[in-house]
Amino acid sequence: MLNRLCFAALFCLFLLNGCGNSSNSEKTQQLGPDNLFAADISEHYALISNMSGPAELWQLKPKSLLHSWKHLDGTNGIIKTSISGNEEFAITAERDSLVWWRISDGKLLKVWSFPEISAVSISSDGHFALIGLPDKAIYFSLKKGLTLYAFRHEGSVLATDISKSGHYALTGSADKTAKLWDLATGELKYTWSHYNQLSSVAISPDDSYAFTNAALGQALLWKLSNGKIYKSLKPDRQTIATAKFSGNGRQLITGLTSGRIDLWNIKTGQRIKFWRAKKDEKRRPTVASVLGLAFIENDKKIYSIASNGYLQRWKN
Repeated sequence: MLNRLCFAALFCLFLLNGCGNSSNSEKTQQLGPDNLFAADISEHYALISNMSGPAELWQLKPKSLLHSWKHLDGTNGIIKTSISGNEEFAITAERDSLVWWRISDGKLLKVWSFPEISAVSISSDGHFALIGLPDKAIYFSLKKGLTLYAFRHEGSVLATDISKSGHYALTGSADKTAKLWDLATGELKYTWSHYNQLSSVAISPDDSYAFTNAALGQALLWKLSNGKIYKSLKPDRQTIATAKFSGNGRQLITGLTSGRIDLWNIKTGQRIKFWRAKKDEKRRPTVASVLGLAFIENDKKIYSIASNGYLQRWKN
């Protein structure tokens, strides 16, 4: 009897963490080559780059390439991309330059030089950027070309997010801390310590929660009202490449470097379901890191894009 119970427990654990999909994607299509380095997705667009050519802005319905964007010198390769929440603007970053683009006509609006960029986020209205640098993040006015605040860290800032409201900035660093900043005053609101360098951060649309994950560490939800841990998302020891809250703030979607996509219930901290990003069966063994995620159609569906160039749509 005991052996049967042990077997049943192990079988359940296998189902939870196994290598198969919990369900198939509604749609899978090749959007880019099998060496994407950066990607961001919104309801209608995907902005991808592969380090060896221009960034590509794709319209998703119907699928069509709208713009190919290259920096003025274009020698270092585009390492970061970000689309504004209103889908009017985007930014791309090479290691030492940042470019602001207008989506409607693809026009290059402005370009700036920065040393050793490691993360970027664009505000919901597309007028501000949060730029991760070796010892700080800067909150930058794209319209004025001015640094409004410098947010100090003891190591490179590797992950960034700006709240939808524009009230907060969240930075995650190689110094093993995530920091929440007040964008009205530039003051530090909370510092959250981790056991390793930060890999991803996100703020919920209603400014209620923050999400942080350190490489091979815990995935944590924090309550912004008091700065305390709200939930720890199990299992531990995972590296999450990207994370997004749903528009209603009730769910969180996370994408691992191992290719798994997890959907979480914010209230309970429990995983609702999971999927596996498509792998190229011809090139086994292979792992496709999840680079971009988005809730779409009023949170009813989810987009994901992986480093092998596959864009997939999942039913929530």
